[in-house]
Amino acid sequence: MLGISFRPDLIVNGLKPDETKTASTLLVLLALFSPTFILQRMLQVIFSVRMEDYHFQRLLIVSNLCKILSTFYFFGRGEYSLVGYFLFTQICNAVAMIAGLWQVKKRLNYDLFFLLRSFKYSRELFDKTKKLAFSSVFLTVCWILYYQLDPFVIGKMIGADAVAVYAIGLTMLTYIRSLYGILFSPFTARFNHYLGANDIEGLKRVFVNVLVITLPLTLFPVICLSITSEALVINWVGHGYASSVFITQLLILCYSLSFISSPAGILIMAYEKVKMIYVTSAMLPVIFWVGIAVTYSFWGLTSFAIFKLLSFVLSALAYFFMSCKLLQFNVKDTIRTVLLPAVLPALAVIISCIFVKSYIPIGHNRLNLFWYLLIIGTICLMGLFLYYICSRIFRKYVLEMISQLKPKLFFK
Repeated sequence: MLGISFRPDLIVNGLKPDETKTASTLLVLLALFSPTFILQRMLQVIFSVRMEDYHFQRLLIVSNLCKILSTFYFFGRGEYSLVGYFLFTQICNAVAMIAGLWQVKKRLNYDLFFLLRSFKYSRELFDKTKKLAFSSVFLTVCWILYYQLDPFVIGKMIGADAVAVYAIGLTMLTYIRSLYGILFSPFTARFNHYLGANDIEGLKRVFVNVLVITLPLTLFPVICLSITSEALVINWVGHGYASSVFITQLLILCYSLSFISSPAGILIMAYEKVKMIYVTSAMLPVIFWVGIAVTYSFWGLTSFAIFKLLSFVLSALAYFFMSCKLLQFNVKDTIRTVLLPAVLPALAVIISCIFVKSYIPIGHNRLNLFWYLLIIGTICLMGLFLYYICSRIFRKYVLEMISQLKPKLFFK
């Protein structure tokens, strides 16, 4: 990052002098704050192996909320402080990591200095982890090719303006990925626990419950955000980015099947099915870049969003069939149990969004964004209520949660 900061034109064509300065500053900031990414992974491991990662998730939620709310300060009133916003987001990350270190020390009595002293080679640990480590390197390369490389290619092929148009949808994609990462991360320890105890029946039961419970929490918000993305984009960043609405719609839809792909990915990793990891990891960048190479000449920038969505959907379907194979599920029965109860609620959410989107106030200000979030939040709650009626497993889970909370509330 530091090296490229001296020549940002190497990755983005057509930069003006002031844009070159901005790009250089952003790259320098990214390089300086890169240790926060290492800290985040370390803290996630420390909390998750103790099944207390909800403490760390609270910090990440607060950090992400601060980032989202800060857009009203840095963007608007004729100002566009991109460097200030990026610096603020990195500071939010750093503060969250420092607070996480403090929680590790105080809450878990964790010896951080002993952790640092333990960074050394161990043949025993290497033999235990080398298969997953090598697959993790492959996964990381595929992740970079799929998630991170497209803005650089767009900047080099088309220019900075196209990157800005694409970046609105990509930013939403990043926010959704962060929030859903927080939602699904506790299940890593849970799945490993059942496998470690050789409780396959318990794992099957929990896996189905995860699919059913997370479906309305992920699918319905994605549907709402995608259908009403015009109001979202304009209320968030203004009319100047109206051209990014269709791309934003497509990119948001990428996470419509995350209730399948995320738990299934965790399951495959828990089983240490290296070949499956290779296949699912390679699918995303191969479909994405081959599709762009074939269609870019007539779809242009839109081809990046179309094949980002298509690769996600095909990957999710592959995850679904692989998880059914691992757990010896009947595909038809699983579809009937998990997906069928969601059809009516999803249709209700779609129809409601189409009906109300013309009535959503549009304009770049806090009040309009508040009303927008209130409206789509209400629609999501309606979908959740209908799903409660249609899904027996979801209804049973909610009733069990209420029965567990009643004694606590009564005692207080």
